[in-house]
Amino acid sequence: MSRATHALLFVFLAAALLSLNCRRATGSPEDPLDAEARRILAEYLRIDTSNPPGNETAGANYLRQLLAKEGIESQLIGSDPHRQSLYARLRSGSKEKALVLMHHIDVVPVAAAEWTKPPFAGLESGGYLFGRGALDIKSLGVAELIAMIELKRQKTPLKRDIIFLAVADEEAGGLRGCKELLDQHPELFADAGFVLNEGGYNETIVDKVAFWGIETQQKLPLWLHVRVSGAPGHSAAPSDDGGTIGRLVRALAKVEAIETPYRLTPPAERYFAALAKTKNDYRGDAMRALRAPLDVEQLKKALSPGYRALLHDTIALTRINGGTSLNSIPAHATADVDIRLLPDEAPDAMIAAVREAVTAGAGKRGEVDVLVSAQPVPESPSDTELYRVLTRQMQKAEPGSLVATTLGAGTSDSRFFRAKGVTAYGIAPFKVNYYDADTVHGNDERIRTNFFVQGTHLVRSIVRDFCAREP
Repeated sequence: MSRATHALLFVFLAAALLSLNCRRATGSPEDPLDAEARRILAEYLRIDTSNPPGNETAGANYLRQLLAKEGIESQLIGSDPHRQSLYARLRSGSKEKALVLMHHIDVVPVAAAEWTKPPFAGLESGGYLFGRGALDIKSLGVAELIAMIELKRQKTPLKRDIIFLAVADEEAGGLRGCKELLDQHPELFADAGFVLNEGGYNETIVDKVAFWGIETQQKLPLWLHVRVSGAPGHSAAPSDDGGTIGRLVRALAKVEAIETPYRLTPPAERYFAALAKTKNDYRGDAMRALRAPLDVEQLKKALSPGYRALLHDTIALTRINGGTSLNSIPAHATADVDIRLLPDEAPDAMIAAVREAVTAGAGKRGEVDVLVSAQPVPESPSDTELYRVLTRQMQKAEPGSLVATTLGAGTSDSRFFRAKGVTAYGIAPFKVNYYDADTVHGNDERIRTNFFVQGTHLVRSIVRDFCAREP
């Protein structure tokens, strides 16, 4: 090899290494949509849509501007001008049932002083994107948006319409968001046959997914407001029963003591049977042994509260208010109670039990208001083309992984579609390690940047597989 050839080869290798190192230094992904998705998520996280008060219109307008740049028509819908949802549609000219890509714009409020990163800065640091909504659930909304934009830019022929739906008020029960849309604008969803939404679950071990859970059924929300009243006065001379706060404390203790028997429902039985296949430890043994009558003591030893929540109703005291000063007994005190019922259970019996408990603790001065309640709805079937697409694409993204239906411990707007006979699936396309999952509704909510990019690829593949017309 001549000196000239050596020199040319050296220049070529140096240029290649420089290019590679520059890409590594800047973190620029090869797919331009990856960088675009990261930018959009960061900007979306900077919009404070905490509910209350919501302010979802600000988020909806941001998404609407992005769609307008792509020539995708959209509209804002909602009775409150500050709390509107966004509806957009890609048309196919087909009569096939449309796919709804749904997420909620609102997020739960933050205690900013408890965060180590600003909650509404869309800050990227240490391989993470930080911000309220990073996991719940603006990331899914951006992935769905990117999937829609990609098909539009490529002028991909579609075999079904795609509806992009970003809704308000989900974190407060969805009554002023998804439910209002379906009730007041049914014509917009007349041909909707399938929904992809939040609510799924995956088990990520380091950077591998062992199990993908597609949520087909969920527990039912029952949110109650407890009110206790009494005579105000100086706390140096309290009444024998401790006054309003004392009554409230006793009432709440009675509510917490309500029995919530363990029971194995069909969705939970199927879920645990599938998940047990991925666990060769005491947890897997406990899941494989699930059968009526349940051994509750053994379950408490083997399974975490998150798993056990799928086997019984749960009662959580989430907020207490009352009093204005240390040395004064208030006239009024309140508390909020978040109850999640098993999916086949109507709320009437639990409402009656809570009212009885409040009366026992606070007497006639205790009252219970129902804020949100839900009736059982049909489980979404798994024998569908979309479910098969989800399974195929999830296992392609993570070879060797298992896909199965799950029962959601939380609630989502999917229940409103299921009540109208529309198949709705909750998915979790992003890998999430358990210590990051704990930041949902907590402090320092965050998503790994590379996991977000990978999950966006998965959503794009799912939507294309299900909606693109074959050549």
